Amino acid sequence: MLCSPIVASANDRAGVQFFETKIRPILVKHCYECHSTESGKARGGLRVDTRDALQQGGDSGPALRGRSARDSLLYQFITYEGDYQMPPKGKLPDDVIADLRRWIEMGAPDPRVVENVPDVRTEIDVAAGRRFWAYQPPKHVSPPAVTNVSWPRHDLDRFVLAKLESRGLKPVADAEAQVLVRRLFFVLTGLPPTPTAIKHWTAEIKGDSAGLNQAAIEKLVDSLLGTKYFGERWGRHWLDVARFAESTGGDSNNVHQHAWRYRDYVIDSFNRDKSFDRFIMEQVAGDLLPIGSDAEWAENIIATGFLAVGQKLVGEEDSQKFYADLVDEQIDATTRAFLATTVACARCHDHKFDPIPQSDYYALAGIFRATETHYGLIKAQARQATTLIDITGLGVEPGTPALAAKQYAELVKARDDARQRVDDAMRKIRGGENVFRGTLRRIRSDRDETEAALQAYDAHGNPRVFAMGTQDRDFPLPTRLLLRGEIDKPAQLVPRGFVQVLSDSGRQMLPPRTNGSGRLELANWIASEQNPLTARVIVNRVWYWMFGQGLVRTADDFGAAGETPSHPELLDHLATTFMEHDWSIKSLIREIAMSRTWQLSSTFDSASFDIDPDNRLLWRMNKRRLEGEAIRDAMLLAAGNLNLERPLGTYLRSVGEGTVGQNVFEPVIRAIDSDHRSVYLPRVRSVIPEMLELFDAPDAGSVSGIRESTSSPLQALYMLNNEFVASQAESLADRLLNQPASERVDSAYLLLLGRHPTPTERQHARASMVSLDNSSRLEKRERLLAYCQVLMCTTEFSQID
Repeated sequence: MLCSPIVASANDRAGVQFFETKIRPILVKHCYECHSTESGKARGGLRVDTRDALQQGGDSGPALRGRSARDSLLYQFITYEGDYQMPPKGKLPDDVIADLRRWIEMGAPDPRVVENVPDVRTEIDVAAGRRFWAYQPPKHVSPPAVTNVSWPRHDLDRFVLAKLESRGLKPVADAEAQVLVRRLFFVLTGLPPTPTAIKHWTAEIKGDSAGLNQAAIEKLVDSLLGTKYFGERWGRHWLDVARFAESTGGDSNNVHQHAWRYRDYVIDSFNRDKSFDRFIMEQVAGDLLPIGSDAEWAENIIATGFLAVGQKLVGEEDSQKFYADLVDEQIDATTRAFLATTVACARCHDHKFDPIPQSDYYALAGIFRATETHYGLIKAQARQATTLIDITGLGVEPGTPALAAKQYAELVKARDDARQRVDDAMRKIRGGENVFRGTLRRIRSDRDETEAALQAYDAHGNPRVFAMGTQDRDFPLPTRLLLRGEIDKPAQLVPRGFVQVLSDSGRQMLPPRTNGSGRLELANWIASEQNPLTARVIVNRVWYWMFGQGLVRTADDFGAAGETPSHPELLDHLATTFMEHDWSIKSLIREIAMSRTWQLSSTFDSASFDIDPDNRLLWRMNKRRLEGEAIRDAMLLAAGNLNLERPLGTYLRSVGEGTVGQNVFEPVIRAIDSDHRSVYLPRVRSVIPEMLELFDAPDAGSVSGIRESTSSPLQALYMLNNEFVASQAESLADRLLNQPASERVDSAYLLLLGRHPTPTERQHARASMVSLDNSSRLEKRERLLAYCQVLMCTTEFSQID
């Protein structure tokens, strides 16, 4: 809500004199200690040391409302009429309260205006900056000529082979059919093939002496792309980029009970092969897009959760600083996720490496400042709480079951009892009694928690449906460039607009009469075929997810501080082809998977290694470790314990609303167990499930387009000693015991490693089992359990060739 304009002029001499003689001394003596820049505090998000800060107010809203003392929160607080009493040490004398009332009714004249600093100018030559490779539009490039004309299967292969031949290199042999089957299953679905699938597809793909059966490979690729498991695998990739988490992180780390809707939206979007330009539009400006139904509007609102799920310092007392930081986080996420450009580096000064002046940052900030972000939270537990967006009745499935009449009545009673405790405490305070501040804070928190729990249902106990997301403000807010990014050092006004170096000259600003925030125009600009970065960036991300290494290795930074592409012509070819194929992610994946380059083996070649040790020229397929999610899912699947259905809602529903470490406890979150796929596990910032944390899952503090792949003794210790791993090995052993003894070793290898054992491996395994031929079932089970866990601990189990 925007505050009403102050009626009286700051230059009204009588008013200014009254302020200086009566009001300023009151504020300095009683308020500055907790609500000023000098003290470094802004309790409740309120500062009172400038006219603008007082007008803006704090967490509860504008402190002043025109000339009405009764409607002004400042007056309500000092008269102890509301929930809050200021100053908390004791009520002000009646004559002081009378002076403040008179001042408000005068129109609150206040000469304390922050002077603007001189305009900040840039020395960046944007026109020259456009000559950088990443800011040039992608070009249609004809595949180059190659010497070995029989090797390439597709245009992609010609680009790769030409590079190899220019360095005197040649690709290694094609992968074996069985290896390729396991690779395809893991890369496209994040799950291993079953023994039946291995047998069937290996036989189909083996082909003849002329090579693998490409028609069978294409059939398998299409089959995997058509499963729901594809979206769960590739949606998880995007959730890393979107810095998805179910808590705010930061100083308070409050749980988001409704973030899961964005997670499911992403998974469904990948499964539907939603065009990527549309995917962009929905996440940046879904609430502003034309719609054909209520259900479509609800989905678009959920999509804008992209802007709401980022890290937030909701314990920040200064509302101005909080919203500046929120806007900064949204600018960083949007520009890095879609453009691989670090625009947020220009918040305090011109970008140090890229041709992005500080004014470009504030041009984008003007768009996001005109946007309201709805992420929820309970006000008593987060200074910077907001509402959620109600999408009840719009065709979206609720994430909680309905309540019986008795359960609903219990919620009502809990809410009423909590309200009564607050009312009783307030009566004591008004009567002059002392109430411990910690007690007051706790009972207010209880009241807000019970109110939130009740508001989640209608009067009949049916769950209401809420979503995190964005909506436009009533009108844009003027945005000034801030010297060194400091809120109290505003310089010139900056019109809303885009990044100049990525725009045609003179076309980076929004028209002055643009309706709304400008997010719709921003989304169109990002998703445009004329934007030189967007298609390149997502094509490079897909390449990284397919190969484990991008054509541009710095997938989140295409600027001067990042790396140049290993195959620039190939990157342009893929980008232009991608746009011609309606921005289809599945089409791009199919093109890459069907290339001979992607179907290479991972065989080591010392001569090629000497020339290209990092395999930047793609002379072989990189071996790579699976992500923690895929390792966990593979264990569950092999053990026969994986539940492949999507769970409804979030597991965090059981821990309730609130702050991690205060009324939501880390051990309770970590104790949450599930047999569903890992993409559905709770993702609370700083409280990631242990296995995923050990195997380098990002904490979602910012965009994470690349996952680290570390090697730590803790990983090995986890696989050897953790109860979860032992439990899956136990289930697998029980599964194998139900098979003939002669088949158990082969079954274990197929389930865990996707292949048959070698003769030597089979001999060693049977030797370890033969002594148990006359043993009890329990002894056989124990030996099998240990053997299964040993296979799970191998590098091969957690790696794909």
